[in-house]
Amino acid sequence: MNKFTFFFLVLLANCLVTQAQKHPFDNFFNKTLSKNQVEEDLIILRKGLEKIHSSLYQYISKSELDALFEEASKFDGDKVQLQDFYKTISFIAASVKCQHTIATPSDHLIYKMQKKGKFFPLRIFWEFDPVRAYVIFDFSNEANLPPGAELLSINGKSIQSIYDEMLPYFPSDGHILSNKHSRFQVGVDFQFWYYLLMERPDNFLVELSNEGDGIFTKNYEAVTFKEWTKNYKKYLSQKDPTVRKYTDYYSDNEKLDRKAPIRYSYLSDSIALLKVFNFDDYDKFNTIIPEAFESFERNQVKHLIIDVKYNGGGNDILGRKLFSYLIQEPTPYFDSLYSSSGISDTTFLFTHTDKNVEWYNYTLPLVDKMNDGRFATKPSVNEGLKIQQPSKNNFKGKVYILMNGRSASTTSEFLAATHYNQLATFIGEESGGDYHGGNGGDFAKLKLPNSEILIHLPLTNYVMNSKEKRFIGRGTLPDYPIKLNIDEFLEMKDQELEEALRLIRHR
Repeated sequence: MNKFTFFFLVLLANCLVTQAQKHPFDNFFNKTLSKNQVEEDLIILRKGLEKIHSSLYQYISKSELDALFEEASKFDGDKVQLQDFYKTISFIAASVKCQHTIATPSDHLIYKMQKKGKFFPLRIFWEFDPVRAYVIFDFSNEANLPPGAELLSINGKSIQSIYDEMLPYFPSDGHILSNKHSRFQVGVDFQFWYYLLMERPDNFLVELSNEGDGIFTKNYEAVTFKEWTKNYKKYLSQKDPTVRKYTDYYSDNEKLDRKAPIRYSYLSDSIALLKVFNFDDYDKFNTIIPEAFESFERNQVKHLIIDVKYNGGGNDILGRKLFSYLIQEPTPYFDSLYSSSGISDTTFLFTHTDKNVEWYNYTLPLVDKMNDGRFATKPSVNEGLKIQQPSKNNFKGKVYILMNGRSASTTSEFLAATHYNQLATFIGEESGGDYHGGNGGDFAKLKLPNSEILIHLPLTNYVMNSKEKRFIGRGTLPDYPIKLNIDEFLEMKDQELEEALRLIRHR
């Protein structure tokens, strides 16, 4: 690209961003805070983290947190723009290295954003080593770009620079990069975080490249989620076979995951596939899972592939229940569940979070107070603290588990327990949650009084029954790593499943 063309593109991108200053939510993001307001919000944030977070110093030291707050209190002039302050708070939250500690605008603003916000209209597939991005679905008003074009820049910023700028604000347990990457990759996460952290323009000037056209540029209007849905339907109706084959395949899979998030099938007489897309639906789980394992037993299945890719978690009871179908003898699951001593400061808790006296009176009988002031969940309350017994029709053959960076929270607990007890072969990416246990369960929403930013704080530290020091700060690591790439997407392959079948064939 010659210098004149590049200068023109950057100038046009800047013009588009300037026009976007009329965006309705700029009233919030362009609001300013005084120095005293910033200091008050930072004090409340620090107190909230220390009093409420169930394991604040698991992966950050007190001196490191001190340095973050000291840096946050430094700024030029007498006022701070709320956009900048939000990014500061998000960075502090992400630096705690807990996937469930997240800073967002108020619930009311998030709701308005979902209704009226205008977002980037292209769905993107990311590669991360090196960083590259590809358009896989065009949900713009044109809705006609075939999958596979490489996205080089957005409004004059390269994909690498966008990745570098956004990544530090994404929360993740410990040092797990795969979970941060999933926030670029899954659904509309990229659109949401780009909107909050980068810019909110009415138009996007994008630089693209494909084999037929080389490097070219297109200007796209930002779209609301309502328009996104309408354009999605328009894109699905494309008659162009180069588009239709992808939309048919992937939209059918997405519909099936929504309709039947827990399902099983037979790939051969001896191989079964169990898909567990979430641990949310208690009734469906307790109907389908016993039925599935009874079927596996009756049909003498020798190889079971369990797919928990993109399973972001849910009810930890269900993760533990699935585990019970894989064990052959009584086996521990959780070691302990703790809450911070600071939740006993009810004056702070009731003033600055969404928790109230009814919640406190309900919760207190469920825990025992320890000598160090923390609260431990009673085994009678969470049976994951008891020794787990093998379920009826527990599986006795070979197990292969497919996972990725979105396999997190309850799913990462299931994966860690299964891995620690050597119950399966693991294929895919590093799981998205801490091997030794993360934080979750119930949550408190800490509201900063002046900025009205919400900090979502987990109230329970889950400690797994695993002692592997080599996994400190990491998720469950795969025995057979899979690095996703655009070619496999365009060929409509499930790389992890194909690897499992290859291993079975070569046993």
